[in-house]
Amino acid sequence: MTTTWRCAELLRGESSKKYALIIVNQPIRKDLLSKAWTAAEVRLCADGGANRLYDIDEDKEYIPDLIKGDFDSIRPEVLEYYKKEHEDTKVIHDKDEYSTDLMKCIDEVDESYALVLLGGLSGRVDQTVHTMSLLHKTKREIYVLDGESFAWQLPAGKHEIEIDHNTMGQTCGILPVGIDSAKVKTRGLKWDTDWETSLGGNLSTSNHLVPENPTVYIENNRPILWTCEIRPLS
Repeated sequence: MTTTWRCAELLRGESSKKYALIIVNQPIRKDLLSKAWTAAEVRLCADGGANRLYDIDEDKEYIPDLIKGDFDSIRPEVLEYYKKEHEDTKVIHDKDEYSTDLMKCIDEVDESYALVLLGGLSGRVDQTVHTMSLLHKTKREIYVLDGESFAWQLPAGKHEIEIDHNTMGQTCGILPVGIDSAKVKTRGLKWDTDWETSLGGNLSTSNHLVPENPTVYIENNRPILWTCEIRPLS
């Protein structure tokens, strides 16, 4: 059985399924915010993610459904604004020291939703590794939209990824994150692979999407991280 991935729709602000958006405490691209916000049914801010939303939203048109975290990052005036001006925004102060703000937000989202993280792969290295760890070990459908990258995990199996060349740039990669190695076979890339990939061996980084190919086929015997470049979105 081949899994078809149609999540390029997120870059167009479209949805064929239920998405929940979680904004993390990293810089936001406003074009990505607009598309992901439109595609999502539920929108959350993970602690300082509320600062990022507040600062970029000059017209205050994006109002989250929930803000959750230990509140060591959210600015007092931002917290006060969403509490007082928007009573429909639920605010949860969670002091648990053994879970991150992102994990706390994920716990709030019903499992019928696919998760979309706005941010999480740039900034501090430890935060980036944390995001990749969640993609690897969390048994949820999670997509990450960051400054330049669109990424998600492909479980072991056969995959067909729908490519939108208007929103996806040419650069892509197949990364063995959280595993020692994986056998990966591709069809539809500029440099197709049919070999074992590992951090200590072969890696398919800076590969290219082919303009005339509307799909990419990947077969892998262990979970891998797929990532592709994001163009400026109109």
